[in-house]
Formats: sequence, structure tokens, C-alpha cells
Amino acid sequence: MAAALIPIGSRLKRRLARRAKKTGKFLSQEVRNTVDMHPEVPPEVPPEAELRALAREATASADRSIARLDAAIAYIDRELKKIRKSR
Repeated sequence: MAAALIPIGSRLKRRLARRAKKTGKFLSQEVRNTVDMHPEVPPEVPPEAELRALAREATASADRSIARLDAAIAYIDRELKKIRKSR
């Protein structure tokens, strides 16, 4: 195992120390676990192309939802007209 000097902020150090204490580990082990896990975590900000694709998917989903709501409103309107006519 190689050693590395990693400067971290005091807030992050406190958070890691709390997590280490809860799990019964040393702070150094918690830091190692966090660093080991990092390559498996996706980047926080997806590339612009991915964001555009997600926006397109969200828009398409919203359009489908709106179409279903419009159909439901039209159905309810038709049924209410039938009820009113039958009175």
C-alpha cells in the first residue's frame, strides 16, 4: 500500500471522523474507503450532450403526461354531458 498526503477541509474531516466513529473504524480507514469508492461513483455533472438527452426525455415524458391528462379531461367532459342529458 502506498501512502499519499491528501489535504482535506476541516468540515470534510469532521464528517469522515463522525462516519468512522459510527462504523467503529479509524479515520484513516474511512478515508481509504471513500477514496476506493470514488472511481465507481459517476461524475456529479453529466456531459452537456447527456444533459440535452435527459432534457429531451423529460420533455417527451411531460408531453405524454399532458396528452393523457387531456384525454382524461375529454372523457370526463363527455361523461358529465351524458349525465346532464339524462336528468
